Amino acid sequence: MGRARPMFDMGDSLAAAQSFRMAQEFVERAKALDTLQDLAGLLEATAKDMSFDYYALIHHVDHRLSVNGAASVRLENYPRPWVERFLAQQLYSWDPIHIASYATNLAFAWSDVPEMINLSRKHKAVLASAADEGLGDGITVPANLPGEANGSCSFAVRTGKSLPREHMGTVQLIGAFAFQMARNLALEATRSIKTHERISLSPRQLDCILLAGRGKSDWEIATILGIKEDTVTEHMNTARERYGVARRMQLVLRVVHDGQIALSDLL
Repeated sequence: MGRARPMFDMGDSLAAAQSFRMAQEFVERAKALDTLQDLAGLLEATAKDMSFDYYALIHHVDHRLSVNGAASVRLENYPRPWVERFLAQQLYSWDPIHIASYATNLAFAWSDVPEMINLSRKHKAVLASAADEGLGDGITVPANLPGEANGSCSFAVRTGKSLPREHMGTVQLIGAFAFQMARNLALEATRSIKTHERISLSPRQLDCILLAGRGKSDWEIATILGIKEDTVTEHMNTARERYGVARRMQLVLRVVHDGQIALSDLL
């Protein structure tokens, strides 16, 4: 009569302890970092320690619109040809890894994504393109907070290499903490830039932004202020350029955050 496998396995216990130690070491080292560049270096070293070839800690936004001082984060060492294709062809809109990350808060393997979402032809094409550029399987930890852009922290292997699934738990712990650290460091950098480079807007620009925040179009703003519609558009474009944002509502939120317009004024 065969012996039943014990409910508490010593091997599992040792693996769990090793996973916790690795995550704890990452946390302690991360706490001493001052910049996002320092965090990128730690992520790369940690990826190698876990037998991964690549890492990526990113907000799921169009990073071509990012400017100095923006709080969005993109730290990665993916193959350059893949990164260039991903951004140029805007493949983030069809990235099945990103889409799958919106359905869970737990770490998952890329090779398990077909079981999580229905893959369309475009989704499969993104995965095939990544594999062609040397990016194989990986593990992703979602980082989704209400009111913020979605993001994730991933560790991946080159095409053809086996995924070290034994580090799934370690990646979960490290990925969640790493993204929080990246968020904090990005916000600190943004505050530092704002402290040294206070963005100033003219009273007329603030008038236009205030009315835009109340839902008025450029034509309506021009009518209310008694100026030309082209002048309103110019004021709004200039203000967006100074803040480095692409949309008028982003501009309104940034101006309110800086205290140049009170939230009560918008209401």
